[in-house]
Parts: sequence; C-alpha cells; structure tokens
Amino acid sequence: MGHTMQQLNERSLQLLKTLVQRYISDGQPVGSRALSKDSELKLSPATIRNVMADLEDLGLVHSPHTSAGRVPTVSGYRLFVDSLITVKPLNSEELTRLQEGLLVPSDSSDVIGIASRLLSDVTQMAGVVTLPRRESVSFRHIEFLPLSHQRVLVIFVTNEQEVHNKIIHTDKAFSPAELQQAANYLNAVYSGFSLDSVRDRMIKELQDTQAHINQSMLDAIRIAQLTFCARSS
Repeated sequence: MGHTMQQLNERSLQLLKTLVQRYISDGQPVGSRALSKDSELKLSPATIRNVMADLEDLGLVHSPHTSAGRVPTVSGYRLFVDSLITVKPLNSEELTRLQEGLLVPSDSSDVIGIASRLLSDVTQMAGVVTLPRRESVSFRHIEFLPLSHQRVLVIFVTNEQEVHNKIIHTDKAFSPAELQQAANYLNAVYSGFSLDSVRDRMIKELQDTQAHINQSMLDAIRIAQLTFCARSS
C-alpha cells in the first residue's frame, strides 16, 4: 500500500476520497460526470477520466459490467481508511452522552448492545462492537437440553457471567435424566478449570481410565468433547 501511495499525487488521492465517499453515500457506481460537478475537486471531465483510469490500473477502483461508473475495490477502501478518511473530534456533549450511556449496563451483553447503538448514533452508520478475546476462558457451569433427531442444546457459562449456547449432534438419543446426570458430573469435576485444561483432562481420562469409569461418566465426557473440543481456543 505504501508503494501505491507513492504513485498517487494529491489530485488522485482527493479524487479517490471523493469517489469512495459518494459511493458510500449513494450506493451507486460513480461516473466522471458526477465527479466533475463536485465543487471541491475543480477538475475537468477529461482530467477526471484520466485519473479514474490511473486508479483502475492501480487496482483501487473497478468498473462493473452494468455501469460506466467506478466503485472502490478492497484495496481502495483500505487506502481510504488508512490514509484518507478524516475523523472529526467529538464535542463535549457527545463525549458526555457516550460516558453516561456506558455507565448504565451491568453485564457484558448489555455493554455490547448499548455501545453498538451509541456508535451508530454518533457515526450514522452500522455499529459493530466485539469483546477482546480472553487469554484464558474458564468453565463454570453447563446444562444440556434434549432436542429432536439426536441433537442436544448445550448452555454453558464461562468466566462468571458469559453465557454461551451450542447445538451438538450425538451418536445416540439421551433422556433428560441422562443429560442431567452428565451435566452434574461435569460441573462437579471440571468447574473452575480453563477450557484448554478441560479438553486436556477429558482426553487423558478417556485414554487412561476408560475401562474403569461407568457409562454415565463416559457419556458425559463424550458429550463435553462435542461441546468444547470443536471450539477454537
């Protein structure tokens, strides 16, 4: 991207910035005629056509088959975000509204929802907020609910308050009582361990003590493996 920047002069960068902004605003390919009417560019239609051709040669814009206008490529968006986008500082009223809005929620799910709405209100765009990945995720509690066709809904809690759910497919149908027994065993044996540790301990138990544990414990470990071992660490 740095090499591409060196190949572009200020006029080309300004035109690319204007094209990206118009495309984001209108959602339609941007033609030379539309850009020539932009008062900030102050470029002739012929110059705009030449610059657009240069931007296309550099892979920053492309022309859809259905239109003579251009749209930004992924590289064009990347250059816009990294080097061309202008950020307006927040005024004191906006900062106060953000600070007060984030004081209300009590758990992480509320924080994510409210932060996304606040971000959307400020930017007038879609707001997306995610939590940073934890270095260590601890297992706290698990429940199993039987579904049809040998499927089980798994609900488990990690790191005190984070609730996750997942549907797994088992090799046999389990009754509610069997699933409750499996959950009781897992909660008693593995609660408080990191998920990585839970995976390792389950694999070791299956290898070392499979002949000495009863069927309910074996079922519990196999169900838990379907839940945790398919998860990315």
